[in-house]
Amino acid sequence: MNNDPQAKPVSWTKLLFVSLPYLVLYLAAIVLVAMTDADPERTADLWRLFMPVVALVSVIGGWRFSGEDTKEKARYIGKQVLYWAAVLVGIYLLFMGDTPHFLNAESQGFVVAYILGLSALLSGIYVDWKMSVFGAFLIASALGIAFVDDNALLISIGGIVVAGITVVLMRWRGKNA
Repeated sequence: MNNDPQAKPVSWTKLLFVSLPYLVLYLAAIVLVAMTDADPERTADLWRLFMPVVALVSVIGGWRFSGEDTKEKARYIGKQVLYWAAVLVGIYLLFMGDTPHFLNAESQGFVVAYILGLSALLSGIYVDWKMSVFGAFLIASALGIAFVDDNALLISIGGIVVAGITVVLMRWRGKNA
């Protein structure tokens, strides 16, 4: 615990502002998981549209860790663009041609959520821990899509719990910094 009397407390508005992109990701993921469970045919394309949003939040979330000068920031952007482009191209290639005929719509949602979760987890390991937490949530959601029937409520409750834990950890980390 930080006992420094001059340490400024972290304001909830700043915490909310920093956490807002991740909260949006959690809410969108919960909706997509629920839709995948209820109407998998319609959701497969929505998962693919969600991927660039996750990539954008990952890039923005890691910006403050990218370095001080322009060269370091340019290198960071280049690496992130290559990383997320490889993920996006890989998923799009997975669903080209006759491949979607081998997977039912629910399996397509599982595959996209799982690969996206793994990518977010790995991105978070190297850039920002909040993205790792989101990636773990997506992987758990993908496993829920694959193995648990009628899991939308369970995943929604889990998402709220994970988002709450994330906010508490960020608040605790701010006090101990």
